[in-house]
Amino acid sequence: MGLRGTLKLDLTAVAFAGLGALLATSVLTLEDFTREGDTLATFLWLAVLFALSGQLNEMGFMGYVGERLATRLEGVSWPVAYVALVVLYVLIHYLFVSQSSQVLALFGVFLDVGIRTGVPKEILAFALLFASSYFSTITPQGGSQNVIFVGAGYLTQGELYRLGAMTTAFNLLVFLVVGTPWILFVTR
Repeated sequence: MGLRGTLKLDLTAVAFAGLGALLATSVLTLEDFTREGDTLATFLWLAVLFALSGQLNEMGFMGYVGERLATRLEGVSWPVAYVALVVLYVLIHYLFVSQSSQVLALFGVFLDVGIRTGVPKEILAFALLFASSYFSTITPQGGSQNVIFVGAGYLTQGELYRLGAMTTAFNLLVFLVVGTPWILFVTR
């Protein structure tokens, strides 16, 4: 169980307390952050966003979202519900810091809502899992490689958002138009 389990410490809180102590004692200064450029600041924001996204599930917010979605999609045909769920799953990534945190928080919720609205579970599961990779390019925090691209000055944040949106839209469109019929064909 270790010291963490015995003391019931939250690792994120301990990390931020450590960072606060380093800043308070001037071991690290704001100038240090400035010298490191946007990369260090992005990693700090990633830590904050990761902690926040983890709390969404623990506080019951994702269950609430699932119930609201199921209510809104009640009575629509399964193809409409399928497209709506997959598109929403991709768009909602802006609320999450990583692909893993989104899959952990949303995959089960969206799969459950889809099954309740009549979407075949196999096709929705494939679609959501594939969609979990589309948005790795959509934001500076969408994938760990993006932090390096922006931090190195290879791409500006604006370029990354623009190119990420275009890449994500293209991948989503190809999957819905080509991939969905293919999965329907091979799973019959």
